[in-house]
Amino acid sequence: MAADQDSRTSALILWVSQVTKSSHITLTRTLGGGRHEAWIASSSAGQQWFLRCDSSQPEVTEKYTLRREAEIYRAVHALGIPSPAVIAVHEELEAVLLEYVPGTAAFARLDSESQTSIIDDFAPWLAHLHAADPKLMDIPMLKPVGTISELVIRELDEWELRLDATGSPDPVLTACFIWLRSNLPSTENVRPSLVQGDTGPGNFLHDGQKITAFLDFELAHLGDPMEDIAWVGTRNAQEPVPDFARFLRAYNQASGSTPDPTRIRYHALFAELRIAVLGAERKVSELSDNTEPGNLIIYGALHRRLTIEALAVAMGVEFPEVQLPILADTTRTALYDATLSQMLNVVGPHISDPYGSRRLKGLARVIKYLKECDRAGDSHDDAELAEISQLIKQQPKSLDEANRILLELVRLGTVTPLEILPHAAHQAMRRNQVAATAMGVLATRHLPAI
Repeated sequence: MAADQDSRTSALILWVSQVTKSSHITLTRTLGGGRHEAWIASSSAGQQWFLRCDSSQPEVTEKYTLRREAEIYRAVHALGIPSPAVIAVHEELEAVLLEYVPGTAAFARLDSESQTSIIDDFAPWLAHLHAADPKLMDIPMLKPVGTISELVIRELDEWELRLDATGSPDPVLTACFIWLRSNLPSTENVRPSLVQGDTGPGNFLHDGQKITAFLDFELAHLGDPMEDIAWVGTRNAQEPVPDFARFLRAYNQASGSTPDPTRIRYHALFAELRIAVLGAERKVSELSDNTEPGNLIIYGALHRRLTIEALAVAMGVEFPEVQLPILADTTRTALYDATLSQMLNVVGPHISDPYGSRRLKGLARVIKYLKECDRAGDSHDDAELAEISQLIKQQPKSLDEANRILLELVRLGTVTPLEILPHAAHQAMRRNQVAATAMGVLATRHLPAI
């Protein structure tokens, strides 16, 4: 495996050298990149580029590839929107070399004045992206252009197929898809746009006052521009916008259209559902060394809860009241605490590499989570089995069997999204409970009110 990695790295270095006509290329792993690796490529002359790549080739069924994203980057860059130019796309490996754009993605720790200035600059650029006619854009992988309803259904088909392909029954997420299909918002007089998807703080670079580059078009597609407004709200749970209402007003002024609350609530649910499906695809048994399991835990719990909160809001009902069990220490609790203390207070201070330091903190999140799972014991599974048994009016022998029966009833319409909501809320809050110490402030973050 190490030999394969070295061979791939050598091939990438040679490729970067050839396409940039530069010598003595070095690659430095950097933070960010989402599902893809992120590297800074540097030449001996001091030039720099940004390299996004995958350690393996994508599955044949994978739609959201780096090659697709590179096509979108080119189209966005052609609109004059701040974004890195595409230098080259590797012919064989899944790798894209982009222009290096100065700036930082860090947002949460800025003072509110700087955050406000950046968002005030971001909103008009987002409106500019949405104003472009996709029929005139060079993005063949995203076409044909249809109505917004047709494009939303296309996305629903794609993501429901991805959920089914996981092989893990998830009646709650299936119920969300059923609700979305049955409640398409009215968009008869709205022209579709290129939607960035996952847009907002964390996925753009800035200089402390202005946007220097839009980043991450992995989930971009054609659809309803209100979806991107919803995505800003979704990312708001991780990177809070200081004044979401001000952002809406700035977008309104730049676009000349008033954001539609009904469509934003609809797409807030769909955005969260996509994240939940991505989480379901990342099976623990198949994780590679390039995956941060701590992030899967904290963001998995966060977005599962936000998915159910968004479902309740979209349906116009209150989030169900949830009673959680009190967790008790076990004979292993002290061992978890001692391990965490050594990781963070003994080993951590000796790691100077930012990438290695972040990975250590991610592993500490895993230990925190396992500690709480140990304290919960079987109480969460027992509660879930009891809830589902009451919902399906049967007494299954196992939780797996219970979920399979519930899934079938959801698909048949015997159990509706409204009826499954109380169970979904309890399930999400139990997952939030065991992940809370690893999540920190994320454990109490919510979507903004629309």
